[in-house]
Amino acid sequence: MPGYNVSLLETLRLELRFVELGLYRGSTPGRPLSVFEDSPICPRYRADSCTHCARMKLVPYGCRSVPVPCHHIRLNEANETIDTLCRTGTQEELEEVLRKLANRNHYKA
Repeated sequence: MPGYNVSLLETLRLELRFVELGLYRGSTPGRPLSVFEDSPICPRYRADSCTHCARMKLVPYGCRSVPVPCHHIRLNEANETIDTLCRTGTQEELEEVLRKLANRNHYKA
């Protein structure tokens, strides 16, 4: 997997690919896999900190010290985040919002 110097655009392209492949839908013991947090490109995946993550540029300042900062990145005009969608929506709704974000910003590889 990519190292720490992965660009923001590349992390979003890879996340879209993970969603398209259904990698966050796999069955795991314990809790379900979490978008961004359980990604192989997440620095915490390698026991590092979020400060090395390219996505931190998108995290609102007030959320940078929460346990999973990237879950507070605004994904659309409705101000939905991974955090809000995990609490109020379905996995399918979350994936659709991520697809729309990627398509709107031309993140497709």
